[in-house]
Amino acid sequence: MPMILVKKNPRGKVIRELSSEEETAVKTVCGLKRPATMAQHNLANALLREMREYDAWLQCDCIPGDSPAMNFAALKNNTGTLYLSSFNHEHAPECPMYRQLSGNEEETSFGASRHPVSTRINYRNFLPPDDSNSVIRLQARSAYHNGERSSVRKKRPRLGRLLLSLIEDAGLNKLDSLANPRIRTNYRECLDAIRQVTLQQEYIRGRALSEIIHFRPGMSERSQERLMETLENSERHWPARRKHMFFQIFMAQHICRDAVEIHWANGNIQVIRPVRGISINGEAQGGIRPPYWVILAFCRSADGRIICSEGYAHALYQLTCPVPVDSKLERNTLTALLNVASWLKRKPGTPELSLERPLFDTEVYVNGEKKYVLPDFIVTARAPDGKTARVVIETMGYEDSDYCARKSRQHTGMKQIGVLHTDPPKWLDNDHPPFKKHMYGVFMHLRY
Repeated sequence: MPMILVKKNPRGKVIRELSSEEETAVKTVCGLKRPATMAQHNLANALLREMREYDAWLQCDCIPGDSPAMNFAALKNNTGTLYLSSFNHEHAPECPMYRQLSGNEEETSFGASRHPVSTRINYRNFLPPDDSNSVIRLQARSAYHNGERSSVRKKRPRLGRLLLSLIEDAGLNKLDSLANPRIRTNYRECLDAIRQVTLQQEYIRGRALSEIIHFRPGMSERSQERLMETLENSERHWPARRKHMFFQIFMAQHICRDAVEIHWANGNIQVIRPVRGISINGEAQGGIRPPYWVILAFCRSADGRIICSEGYAHALYQLTCPVPVDSKLERNTLTALLNVASWLKRKPGTPELSLERPLFDTEVYVNGEKKYVLPDFIVTARAPDGKTARVVIETMGYEDSDYCARKSRQHTGMKQIGVLHTDPPKWLDNDHPPFKKHMYGVFMHLRY
């Protein structure tokens, strides 16, 4: 069986088989490190560019069974060169693509990441490198990614970090009052809050983010071409060695790994299919917990067309209260906290509650060791006398025991932020009080 290109999302979907000439070229140039003809070098280079454009993996036939050896095409930022990198496990020792994988211990002794996996975007340095003229290089040292290391959180993609940075700067991850949450009249008001951020922030000196971040997913092909030509204008500054791109942000109810549907008021349905698919936060299948925040990236393809290259989606609480959530259970937790605040409001002398949904890792120290944690919610209680206390809320009612174990390993660090409570309160025990009643008692007797 020849080597094949497969989709990253949906996982394993076959794109095409490599020709015998392509397979020989990639094994010679990227595997054996032997001198290659110009034709072989060009074939291998074109293959890696195709892998990057379609977010494809190269699957080798050297190991039979359900877990074949895989490679992805990476770009070295400081030199702008392409290379193949292995992951999941090594190729067979006799395979020309064989490289010994190196270990990568990411956890502290307390079970959380040694390095942050969800960090804010720097608006001046978030555009991906321009790989349109990149050339191939010999295979670099491979990183070890063991799929069974469930305790280590996956890094959030660049596109997701851009969306969440904008949401955070717009204040859409916070509720100033849980008892009287601001309910926006329509989703346009939410998008306008992000639009104001893009008007105030720059991606290069003198050029606002609003030039490249838009809120019109129905933009025509002609308008897309005009916008790209404006961005490509050589007389205007552009970040050095960065790809020319623009983005569309909107909300959607219907989404999957391959496409997003936009349902317009006139009954028309527009379907956008990013060539590299859509990464949906925390979902293997996609579309199971609408509505979603969605961001799509557009660029010029190798043949000169404007294409939607990739997308990212993140579930939100509801369209008029668009706090990002990671699961339906988190939605239930937030609903319960809103109910608790409503109950407290009726009692004189009780605290006022505000809420933040952290979107990026927080650095904490436990026994002198630095670690990074990401709580689900942080509630600040303000007593009538002005004293405040912070309560960290973690949703733990998941059926996946490995996922719960990973989350629980962060609890020690989260206690450095505030008093920790979980939903359900005794998540390891089936016999636990209702979360709403438990938290009502917590806030009624909170120590400041």
